[in-house]
Amino acid sequence: MNYNEVLESKKYDFLKNDPLLKDNILFLTVAGSHAYGTNVETSDLDIRGVVLERETDTLGLTDFEQYIDAKTDTVIYTLKKFLKLVKECNPNIIEMLYSKPEHYLYVSPLGKLLLDNRDLFLTKRAAYSFGGYANAQLNRLENAMARDTLSEHDKLEHINRSVENAAKSFETKFKLPEDAIRTYVGSWYNGSDEEVLVDFKLEHYPLTRLRSMIDEMTNVIRTYNDTVGQRNKKKDDLHLNKHMMHLIRLYFMCNEILEFKTVHTYREKEHELLMDIKNGKYRKADGYVTDEFYLLLNNLKEKCDKLKKETTLNDYVDTDKFNELVLKLYREARK
Repeated sequence: MNYNEVLESKKYDFLKNDPLLKDNILFLTVAGSHAYGTNVETSDLDIRGVVLERETDTLGLTDFEQYIDAKTDTVIYTLKKFLKLVKECNPNIIEMLYSKPEHYLYVSPLGKLLLDNRDLFLTKRAAYSFGGYANAQLNRLENAMARDTLSEHDKLEHINRSVENAAKSFETKFKLPEDAIRTYVGSWYNGSDEEVLVDFKLEHYPLTRLRSMIDEMTNVIRTYNDTVGQRNKKKDDLHLNKHMMHLIRLYFMCNEILEFKTVHTYREKEHELLMDIKNGKYRKADGYVTDEFYLLLNNLKEKCDKLKKETTLNDYVDTDKFNELVLKLYREARK
């Protein structure tokens, strides 16, 4: 596919005509399956980018954060929002910085400055951010496997394991004391139905942080419940294969960051493996996931845990260097 020819088509005229975008775009890049190298003939083209927001947005007087064109699946973040997300090593944002050179459809001088400093944003946070996204994919995978076959009690145990996985990042993310949260399956009072219960051991803790943790844990239950009911098996199987593929891809990328302090969005080395997963070769005839897939997953997870302890990456983005880059970007932009 000639991406630049596609970009010149009429449906992308908003890039040139919308006053929020034209003359203010820092860079545009291919995203999704085309960026990973897992696209097929029928794959949609996703485009992501960064745009310099208005001064009033920077100052907080107006609230433009991102531009979304649903018809073309294009998402363009303001520089302000992009910097906030990239500081947390957000996987979707990191991927935009490490595309193949030919996948950048447009790069301004300011965009080049941002791309030239991309390694600044690779930190040990990747183990939690990429790992968190991988856990979300794993939850979807386990939900799909569990919803039709398990007893009510086993379903609750499955949901509880997913909640526990979601809570694993809380110690770092919310500066939580060790063993502050315990979840389990049980009855709230004698005679009541079983459900997922939680114990908190917290004192002098911000209510807003507690609410955020509860929202994340209850969202796991909500996500599971949303998958139950009538479903299109063929469509669900295709989605399941994609969840499996992205789960493995995320661990490959996370481990690459921790071990080599760089990452490739285009997964050339693992292309055949990822396509096999996407095409269902790691599913049994009855639909269940093969033991071989789980072995691969466990090996990648164990490697991630090992690299997390061994990596020489900083825990967080260097504040001084980050602030220096932000000031330079906005000074250059406002000249």
